Amino acid sequence: MSGCIKELSLRYDPINEIVLEVTKEIKVDSFVVKLTGDANVRWTEKSGDDERTYRDRERYFKLKQYFIQESSKKGQEQRNTTLVSGETYGSVIRPGRHIFLFRFQLPQQNMPPSFTYIHGWVKYVLMVKLKRPLKPTSFKHLELSFVPRNDATNDHLLQPQSGTQDKRMKLFSSGKMSLTVSTDKTGYMQGETIRVFVDIDNSSSRDVKLKYSLKQQQTFIAGIRNKRGLKYIIEETRDRIPSGEKSKFIVNMKLPRDLTVTIENCRILKVQYELKVYLDVSFASDPEVRFPVVILPTDQQCPPWQGPPGGFQSYPPPQPNHPGELPPPPAGLYDPTVLPHSGAAAGVYPNPHATQPGFHPHQFMIQSTKESSPKVPY
Repeated sequence: MSGCIKELSLRYDPINEIVLEVTKEIKVDSFVVKLTGDANVRWTEKSGDDERTYRDRERYFKLKQYFIQESSKKGQEQRNTTLVSGETYGSVIRPGRHIFLFRFQLPQQNMPPSFTYIHGWVKYVLMVKLKRPLKPTSFKHLELSFVPRNDATNDHLLQPQSGTQDKRMKLFSSGKMSLTVSTDKTGYMQGETIRVFVDIDNSSSRDVKLKYSLKQQQTFIAGIRNKRGLKYIIEETRDRIPSGEKSKFIVNMKLPRDLTVTIENCRILKVQYELKVYLDVSFASDPEVRFPVVILPTDQQCPPWQGPPGGFQSYPPPQPNHPGELPPPPAGLYDPTVLPHSGAAAGVYPNPHATQPGFHPHQFMIQSTKESSPKVPY
């Protein structure tokens, strides 16, 4: 950290606070915290000597809360930005350690979860910026992991799936085979096991092998162009089914806990899953059954806010630096009731795999935070 600024840090778990520690008195032009949500896609295609780049962007929100704002800009509207009201302070910050707490209420809209891939991403970024006269701007940012609220009660997601594929053999073989596949539902949470029921009637003259896979397909969209990516999450082979035999299998497909959830509510980026079960037949086309699968976020516990953590102390408030303005706050003076309510951002909680009835942020949860340096527009 440059000069007399000893620390500028941003914390979002379990309390939303900015810590600013200075070794001597400083003058500040602007001190602001902001939260942005954006999706972005970009890729390059080559054809001979021709090279073209395709890109698009979708912004969900941009929220700002000023602690200190330049007097010439007070009251001005900012394009595509929601200004959040809060305590404002004088432009002179005295030596010592100061804590600024904040609260943002996210827009109540259907937003996609966090996602990062080589050709695109969805990111939610919290950033603090401190601007001083004739000094480099100091800043810190955190990338928040945003996961929508589980909608596992949706009738479509609870619907079982079933399909049958019959095949009559030709050329160097005879008879027929039948493949029947069913699942107990369509939507599965991260870490859950997909149970697949397989019924095979191999009345042909060929031996066959049972194979199955779960693949993830990413689609990136820029105007009329699109770019696709493919990743196999599970790909396995089961026992051989000899000619003339019937077999039944129950296939258990354990999903990774960190598997990206399905994204279908973003205009420029999609993440979808497909389950494929098929019979591998030598020198012939394979009978197969395909189902769409929806991956849902794991439920989280959302306990009510219990107040600030231990160790907070109260101090008498110092006198304002300027009439009508508050001085920068020492620890413990700012209203600590800043954590989750309906529609507000929330931190990670002690048990991320349980659901507590009665309290749930509106359609979303912030799962975790990490320091990062994303290339996002601010």
